[in-house]
Amino acid sequence: MFSRQQQLFAISTSICLLLSPPTFAQEIPKEGLVDFEVTAIGEATILAAGQGTLQLNYVVNGLRSKHGEGVNGIASMHCVGAASVFDGKWDNESGLCSTTYPDGSTTMTQYSGSGALGGLAEGSWSFIGGTGALAGITGGGSYTRISGPNPSESRSSSRSTVTGNYKLP
Repeated sequence: MFSRQQQLFAISTSICLLLSPPTFAQEIPKEGLVDFEVTAIGEATILAAGQGTLQLNYVVNGLRSKHGEGVNGIASMHCVGAASVFDGKWDNESGLCSTTYPDGSTTMTQYSGSGALGGLAEGSWSFIGGTGALAGITGGGSYTRISGPNPSESRSSSRSTVTGNYKLP
């Protein structure tokens, strides 16, 4: 006999599976536009050198919640990046992001940009690889990121808008 907790877990898992968006059941178009938003929570390691001057190294995890298929659909993202900040601004941010899709396919992107602490950041990105249905993906574009209120003392929040194009072999 299942416990009440096991029954609730089984029911909630079944509901999640039924309501999940489709995976890459249909073939992904060989080229197209990239256009999505991602909401993220991150943690940073900071080496302060003075007022408004610091080295910022961060790890961010995010969720793209747009329903659909292909490169713009629901996916989780894991990014690692860094920037040297002078007088509250930077022009040397760089990092890598790994994106995982519901079917297990992944993409890897690199990015670079500029911005201001607590404000807007913007830059460019490009695909540097993919696996599964997205193996061999190429392309790139631009991003803008706005900082949100910090959910805790050690965490930051942000929302990024990502646009561009992709091509598959």
